[in-house]
Amino acid sequence: MDPVGAWTTILAAVVLLALATFPLRTRLRPRVVDAMLAFGGAGIGVGGLLFLRDVEPGSWALAPALLAIAAVAHVRFLFAGEGPFRT
Repeated sequence: MDPVGAWTTILAAVVLLALATFPLRTRLRPRVVDAMLAFGGAGIGVGGLLFLRDVEPGSWALAPALLAIAAVAHVRFLFAGEGPFRT
C-alpha cells in the first residue's frame, strides 16, 4: 500500500488523459493519441491498485489492460459520429 505513489500515478495519468482528449487529439496522429489514452488508462489502473494490500498478480495484469482499452474506446465513442463532443 503506497498512497503517495498511488495519488502521484493517478494524477499523472489524469493529466495525460486530459491532454490526449482535448488539446492534442486533433493535432497528433490518431495512433499517438490512442497510445497516450492507453497509458493514461493503465496508469489509473496501476494507481488504484497501489491503494490496496495483497493484490493478486492477475489484478496487476488485468486492471491496467482493461482500463487502457476502456480509455481508448470511451474517447472514440464520445468524439465519433453523433457523440456529444464531436468536432
